[in-house]
Amino acid sequence: MRLLIPATLAALSLPAQAQFWSEIANPKVEVTLVHPPGLGLKVERLAFAPSRDLNSRELADALTADLVQSRQVEVVDRAHLDAVLKEQELGASGYVEPATIAKLGKLLGPSVLVIVNVNRSDLSRTQSAKEERSTDSKTKKELVRLKRTATASLDFSATVQVVDLSTGRVFGAQRLEDAPSLSNTSYEGYPAYPRDSDVRRLAFEAAKVKVLRLLLAWSEVRKLTFFDDDVFGMGRAHERLKARDVRGALDLALEGLDQSRQDKGQKPKYYPRAEYNVGIIRFILGQYDDALPHLRAALDMQPDASIFQTALKECQEAIALQEALRRSERRSEPAPPAVETKPTSTAPAAGKAGPEERLQKLQDLYRKGLLDKKDYEAKKAEILKEL
Repeated sequence: MRLLIPATLAALSLPAQAQFWSEIANPKVEVTLVHPPGLGLKVERLAFAPSRDLNSRELADALTADLVQSRQVEVVDRAHLDAVLKEQELGASGYVEPATIAKLGKLLGPSVLVIVNVNRSDLSRTQSAKEERSTDSKTKKELVRLKRTATASLDFSATVQVVDLSTGRVFGAQRLEDAPSLSNTSYEGYPAYPRDSDVRRLAFEAAKVKVLRLLLAWSEVRKLTFFDDDVFGMGRAHERLKARDVRGALDLALEGLDQSRQDKGQKPKYYPRAEYNVGIIRFILGQYDDALPHLRAALDMQPDASIFQTALKECQEAIALQEALRRSERRSEPAPPAVETKPTSTAPAAGKAGPEERLQKLQDLYRKGLLDKKDYEAKKAEILKEL
């Protein structure tokens, strides 16, 4: 029995080892996930409220520069806004009253007002010393050195509000807290402190990223495994990817997939890889709905493969984010005029969706991977009977 237990454990660990080496031995490719704005709607035009202090104005200016560079949103020129405020005698103190917001909405048209206030930006400096002990490799004697550190820290706090100028409603608000620090060290006396501007830059950059993600859609790059075996053209497809010929890589991967469905004389591991590679290339192209069936098919063939599990989850997340982005864009569209409609005899009963709507919801669930193919086909058949 003592010999059987280690042998059994070794046999059980082989799949995990194989997956580990697959992750190490195969190259990585980049896929992009696009996140919707944190506000949940697409902002097309905005203006920054006058800042009440230098720090707030500096953060607002940095945000303005990045927003203009992004070309995703129109930013009202601050000089134009100041002129409007002065002409209408609305003031420029950094505090915007409800009456001011209503007047700005009429003067500037459909847009949002971003109010940035840096409430705290306090710098502090500290010094510390610590003994470091080591042994001389030649003399074997203990060496003691005093490591001295000079640290500059910033206690930073700011608030951001986004107001709809047409209604005066606050779309979103965020509190920004940070405590960045930088240090210099020396073994010969205390070193100079890091520059104040460098520490402040850390806080302002972090705050800027959070605000931009509140206002704009933003992209995130993640890395997934791609198989470059010599079988079924996988290696040649990867060469095309390295040459940035993604369409060419897809053509080769599709040819390899067709070949895999005809040639059953290869090792079992290559068949799910051929499906998986097609899914990954479609993922790279942003064709998430088309990528999902291939990734799911690969996982169906090898359910314990962590590489396939990860890619499928990433693709499902990309689809969910894409739908959230579409919702944010729809919320930004003007509402159509109300039209009176009379109920017809074909309308579904109150509280129950019609077959067409239920079929659409069923397809959405399947695309997102929340239903397997068997359940999808069964429920689809039931709904089609009603039609």
